[in-house]
Amino acid sequence: MKLKRLLVGAALAVLGSGASAGALDANLNNDSARLALSWMTSPSPNALEGEAAIYYNTDDYYVGTLGVRVVGETGRRGNPLEAGVGGKLIAFTSGKDNLDAVGLGLGFGLRYYPVSINRLAFGGQLHYAPEIVAFGDVKNIFEGILKVEYQVLPQAFAYVGYRLLKVEREDTGKSQDLDEGANIGMRILFQ
Repeated sequence: MKLKRLLVGAALAVLGSGASAGALDANLNNDSARLALSWMTSPSPNALEGEAAIYYNTDDYYVGTLGVRVVGETGRRGNPLEAGVGGKLIAFTSGKDNLDAVGLGLGFGLRYYPVSINRLAFGGQLHYAPEIVAFGDVKNIFEGILKVEYQVLPQAFAYVGYRLLKVEREDTGKSQDLDEGANIGMRILFQ
């Protein structure tokens, strides 16, 4: 519960600090639900973007993330490929198997808008926190997200995605999936 309050408080503080635009992103499947709030401090291209997210799955894992990255077009203006590079604090807790940890993952994200297919986008993110910056009951943390989005309205996207969150446990040295699977979601933009 403390993790949820911390993330909501951080998101509200950032929104009150002059963010110029943002998005609300929600996705779910039969086993997990995720809610994220992102904000940009300047209009794209080449914007600083932040994100606070929380999700829960039926294996009783509560996961919170807080990240920041620089996002912009790659190469020349009007290029259909957008990229982002930055870091993400990933924290999780579970009473079920007594697994608690936090890590600072570095990573990148890409989003591609095919010119020939209007309103469609393909995207993904990867973040990795190695042992040197992973604390608690894990040696490392990996998060990967893939999406295929369709722009339903000028400020609303629907998507099908896939998420994998896995750790290497400190006690057993074995890899464990905390969340893995396909999901459906929506992303709503606001200014």
